[in-house]
Amino acid sequence: LVNPSASNRAKFIEECKSGKYDGVKAAYRTFASVSVTGLWDEELVNVLPKSLEFVAHNGAGYDQIDIQACSARSPPLRVSNVPTAVDDATADVNVFLILGALRGFNSSMFALREGKFKGNPPPPLGHDPEGKTLGILVSPRRDELNWSGGGEASWTDW
Repeated sequence: LVNPSASNRAKFIEECKSGKYDGVKAAYRTFASVSVTGLWDEELVNVLPKSLEFVAHNGAGYDQIDIQACSARSPPLRVSNVPTAVDDATADVNVFLILGALRGFNSSMFALREGKFKGNPPPPLGHDPEGKTLGILVSPRRDELNWSGGGEASWTDW
């Protein structure tokens, strides 16, 4: 197990160029590690040791890693992530946002922060969710799409 001693990107790149990590086969990184390495862009990927074959990214996305640079590198750097790690938390936040939008929480919160909590002018009234029908289609991965409601299901690639 090798822990980087660098405290910033420039020092981490120096450590990579010095051969400190030669022989390392796999790396584990977190979102917090960006404060040391910066984004894993083409510059950084090209100075990583050629022995490095795998990167396990502890996150749902690849925002901090340039996958094309990793794939183009010789030898290619294989990157994994944990796409389902935050599914439950994302669902919780979405329920909160749906209820908040329906009830008009944002308008009330702005009024509160502006000292207008006595309702002068009153914030717009929200809506009661009772008796409403909410359809939720959940699938971040199209190959898992399973629509059992009436009508059609469609999606857009972003």
